[in-house]
Amino acid sequence: MIGIIFSALFLGFFTGRFFLAPIAKPLLDTILMTALAVMVFCAGADIGSSRQIVRRFLTVKTLGLSLLVLLATNVGSLGGGLIMGYLMGVPFRDALLVSAGMGWYSLSSVLLSAAVGTETGTLAFLANALRELLTILGIPLLARFCHLPLVVVGGATSMDSTMPILLQCAGRPAAILGFVNGFLLSLEIPLLFAFLLSPTVSAFLNR
Repeated sequence: MIGIIFSALFLGFFTGRFFLAPIAKPLLDTILMTALAVMVFCAGADIGSSRQIVRRFLTVKTLGLSLLVLLATNVGSLGGGLIMGYLMGVPFRDALLVSAGMGWYSLSSVLLSAAVGTETGTLAFLANALRELLTILGIPLLARFCHLPLVVVGGATSMDSTMPILLQCAGRPAAILGFVNGFLLSLEIPLLFAFLLSPTVSAFLNR
């Protein structure tokens, strides 16, 4: 699996570098979104076909596990972002805002570009897009040692772009938990940004 992913990545890089004109980007975006929709559909169909696993995961215990995973994702994302920001000399506020995207680069980059500035928005895009890429490349390697903890790695992407690789490498239980975690994060992240960008909190973070 990891060999296929790396081969596809490098083949795409060289194709884009030497054979594709910039005008082809809109077409690539359309192909990418179509392929993503197909992958997510297939992953959803595979999960839905296993009714026993779905029933087993729709329990109070599993909901508690989902909340625990959600908490771990928040602590890991925000804490890791602040540590990396400190090591790289990024201001505390910017590091916190960038890490609050938790992999949702399309939302965080646009929102922070408008609310804070282009530099912070660009940093949010790069950091969160890189998180998605590293998740796709890293899950096949990490799956040799654990399964369910991998749900935390992808953050918000675990319900869409990284769910197929999670299903393939970590199994249906991890994919189901990843979907739930990604769904909860997609509800939480806009509220988290609204809180962090509120006048009172912004004034506190800018001190």
